[in-house]
Amino acid sequence: MSNEIIVHKGRTNIVSVDFGIDVSDSVFTSEIRSQPDQASTLIATWQVGFETDGSDGIVILTLDDLITGQIKSLSGFMDMKRVTDTEVFAAWDGPLEVTFKGTVTV
Repeated sequence: MSNEIIVHKGRTNIVSVDFGIDVSDSVFTSEIRSQPDQASTLIATWQVGFETDGSDGIVILTLDDLITGQIKSLSGFMDMKRVTDTEVFAAWDGPLEVTFKGTVTV
């Protein structure tokens, strides 16, 4: 995983995360907020799903163009939460920076 996620405003954005282990028994959530803190302003919530059934370890994050087209922020922070049974895990070491970029073509 790189240290920065680029989100293109007005476009559907898809990010693939490969955990390298079977995560089929896990539920994932991911949000982008203005600061690396749960109490900060929510900018967007990723739709999270599996590429196949999760046994391959690949999780797909999607932000629809209708959501990204309404984003006014220039940057934010995101992380991912993994819940297995009732145990809550961080999906990686800490929040990632998110940069929102405008688009040219209408």
